[in-house]
Amino acid sequence: ITAREVELGVISFKPSDETLRSVPILTDELMLIAAPGHRLAGRKSVSVKDLGDEIFIAHNAISPYRRKVIETFEKNKTTLNIAVELPSLEAIKRLVQTGAGVALVPKLAARGEIESGQLAGLSVNEMKLERKLNIVYRKNSVLSHAAEAFLNVAKEMSRR
Repeated sequence: ITAREVELGVISFKPSDETLRSVPILTDELMLIAAPGHRLAGRKSVSVKDLGDEIFIAHNAISPYRRKVIETFEKNKTTLNIAVELPSLEAIKRLVQTGAGVALVPKLAARGEIESGQLAGLSVNEMKLERKLNIVYRKNSVLSHAAEAFLNVAKEMSRR
């Protein structure tokens, strides 16, 4: 598949590239996840200062949200101990389930595991980091009927 064949993409930030059109479709937030038996698992929320002794499992991709997390820990003079970096959210969730550490992941990515009790989900008081999911496409492109229909459904769902 080449870049020209890709009509739509989904990203978690508004692109700065002026050749792209961006349509916000969903809001998500970062959430701390832990194994159900973890010492913090019974809590609804924690402070960054509560996390200084925790081992973190992180996504290895550089993102604006990763930078904000690092800055929040620095601002609160708290150590962020990233022991493992992995390329997929699924791998991060599985490792957290084993009790190897905690992680900050998009709430939508962990919703199923939290609802089923496989993971505990907590908010971090100083980190109300909302993520806007956007569908992006080239401004000068003509979308296929399928892409246009998908975009319309996504827009309608985001209005609800």
